[in-house]
Amino acid sequence: MATPAPLLRHPERIHPALWRATQLAQPTRPTVGTGFPMLDQALPGHGWPVGQLIELMLERAGCGELQLFRHALAQQAIERCIALIHPPYPPCIQAWAHWKLAPERLLWLQPASTSDALWAAEQILRHNVCAAVFCWANSMQAASLRRLQLLAQQSDSLCVVLRPTSARYQPSTAALRLVLQPCRQGIRLHIVKRQGAASPDPLTLQLYPSYRKAAHHAALDLPEMA
Repeated sequence: MATPAPLLRHPERIHPALWRATQLAQPTRPTVGTGFPMLDQALPGHGWPVGQLIELMLERAGCGELQLFRHALAQQAIERCIALIHPPYPPCIQAWAHWKLAPERLLWLQPASTSDALWAAEQILRHNVCAAVFCWANSMQAASLRRLQLLAQQSDSLCVVLRPTSARYQPSTAALRLVLQPCRQGIRLHIVKRQGAASPDPLTLQLYPSYRKAAHHAALDLPEMA
């Protein structure tokens, strides 16, 4: 029996956009580490994709979604802004300073409507002026997601759109889709879509340190996020 050609045995070597169903894709664009080794191992390229659309679907806003990007933002060029478009709450300047991220880098935009917020995100990506763009949108059309994905591919920005969990079963062109749920001292993360093998098991990431009982202190336990 003839030996199969090497390309037939390894089709993923034909083109970077090809991968086996049991593998994670090899990204053609840069990635930036998440700061969570467990999450890095679960993502193609071992980090957040740069120049691709990332979709976060939140069970509850303010459950720690921005902390997931704390490490990545610290590695981005310090002279470039971080755009927060239509967030549900005002950004906490003290928290950004505690993360050693200069508050003056924040570009906080509060448009009157979701359509205006999406328009602002598109303009920022089109001109490639920010290190990262976070856009909160409760309702989106498939065409809007497609435009954001195309514009993100023309930039070198982290592009994140944040939506409610009801969007989980809607079609999306985002390269990476995650569902986030708050849990004790951290967050539970479900990878709904990634370029590669499916991820059936959720990841639990600790965002806040666990406090051990000391001889002169009472035990302290951090409850679930409010």
